Amino acid sequence: MKTQRGRLTGLPILGQLRSYDRMWLRGDLIAGVTVAALIVPKNLGYAGIAGIPLQNGLYAAAAGAIVYGALGSCRQISMGPSSGLAAVAASAVLAAGITNEQDVASFVAGITLASGILFLLLAVLRMGWIAQFLSRAVVTGFLFGAAIDVVIGELPKLTGTEVTGSNPIQELRSWFGTLGEAHLTTVVVGVIALAVVFVLKAIAPTVPGALVLVVGGLLAAAVFDLGAKGWRWSVTCPAGCRRRSSPTVS
Repeated sequence: MKTQRGRLTGLPILGQLRSYDRMWLRGDLIAGVTVAALIVPKNLGYAGIAGIPLQNGLYAAAAGAIVYGALGSCRQISMGPSSGLAAVAASAVLAAGITNEQDVASFVAGITLASGILFLLLAVLRMGWIAQFLSRAVVTGFLFGAAIDVVIGELPKLTGTEVTGSNPIQELRSWFGTLGEAHLTTVVVGVIALAVVFVLKAIAPTVPGALVLVVGGLLAAAVFDLGAKGWRWSVTCPAGCRRRSSPTVS
């Protein structure tokens, strides 16, 4: 691989480090902390959507960033898990009929490795032109549909209820039917959490609302002993994926 100066190096990062200006360090550190503040809560949620242990979302984010930082050459790129990929992984788990949490984690890891090998093979064969067959309308429609699927899958968390159904429409109908069973403490916590995110985005857009919410939620759970008050939570998956729930959080 070649650096921007045309010298042959083992890794692109070696050439970048040779030309790195120390004056950039402060800005890079600020950017790194800011991105990490956004990635941590988001990837915890993506792991929940895929139905795998939450810490695996952090592992995936770290692995992708480290590997691309060493091997990649583009300076402006988004690298890491996404809600769309998490929804696809959850659908694959559902289609495979896997229910054990450890088996789900192994299955999703296998899909990830197989996808990576496929992308490397396509890169070696210079077959990137295949992406031209995916129109912008198709990609946009898929992402929009995945977003709706994810939002509907998260609604039961706001009310502390469980829903049934094999598709988002059935799940939404089932959720409306459970509103009478909503858990008051869970609803209050959910409404406050949404208010924090939207208010911070409106009055202080530079403040990472997701990180504030995670830290504030941990502190509130400890100070107000929300577990003892029956705060309900659930980890949901799109499209009828297996659901796990607990009546309390401790």
